[in-house]
Amino acid sequence: MRRFLWLLLVFVSFAQAYQGFSWKIDPQLKKKVVAEVGNKKITEMDVQRYMKVLLPMNFYHRSLTEKKKKELRKKALNYLINRELLYYEAKKKGIKVPETQIDRLMKELEKRYKSKENLEKMLRETGISLKQFREELKKRLMIDQLLNKYVNVKLTDKELKEYYEKNKYKFKEPESLKIRYIYIKVDPSKPKGRQIAKERAEKAYKEIISGKDFGDVAYRYSDDLSRIKGGEIGFVHKGRFEKKVEEEIYKLKVGQISKIIETELGFHIIKVEGKRPSRIVPFKQIKDKLRRELTEKIRKEKYEALLNDAKKDLKVVVYDK
Repeated sequence: MRRFLWLLLVFVSFAQAYQGFSWKIDPQLKKKVVAEVGNKKITEMDVQRYMKVLLPMNFYHRSLTEKKKKELRKKALNYLINRELLYYEAKKKGIKVPETQIDRLMKELEKRYKSKENLEKMLRETGISLKQFREELKKRLMIDQLLNKYVNVKLTDKELKEYYEKNKYKFKEPESLKIRYIYIKVDPSKPKGRQIAKERAEKAYKEIISGKDFGDVAYRYSDDLSRIKGGEIGFVHKGRFEKKVEEEIYKLKVGQISKIIETELGFHIIKVEGKRPSRIVPFKQIKDKLRRELTEKIRKEKYEALLNDAKKDLKVVVYDK
């Protein structure tokens, strides 16, 4: 039931996007073919309709730059080409959608638009008939089933562990330091911005040396977001800071505080609270991240495989790039 409601919401927004929020779609664009996938022609009208779906509902098209519009157009065209390839694969693999399921969705849409006539009128204004929209809905449902069956993947802990053991070299971390951080930036808009920042850094450093809590000083003086946590950043490895800063902090022992380190952008004071040698990140620590990344990788590979299978049978021609 939840899946059904989700699909309904998708198509309500899709129908609303067809209606248009700003720019008008010239009906003549239906005649301009911009791509072909097998025998299926994709028109400029199709592309512009889907561009509207891609745009946020609260976005004002009048402020849409030409560069952004071109990017959206390319994305929309690629989507429509891939959609036809996936639809072909769905049919080839025998995926079917009961007409009763489509009837239910259409009835719900009619309710949202108060009547079948209102829905039909809205669609007609953008050059698509109720019958064509129904076909689009069927196509979407078939593709959805195809992706659920052949692309979606759920990795078990055992599969993740096996991948981890075979690829441990990928999870190696260099030496890292656990630090607290104070950063006081130079404001270039002020005539004496560097001097002001330096004096502020000196005040902070003086308080620390006199015995004040580093975290408290960080909270009051630092311009880095870590100030909220008393300057605590946790473990960081080389590459996190500028070379000049790293040269100084990697000389420090645990518990030591750096002198004020001046760079082009500002002043840094760092306390080393721990050191960790180069290591292989433990499986428990990396498991959740690995699941996300590996799942995404496998899904992408399976998705591309479906498209490539369809391309073996269908010729894709793009006339307007």
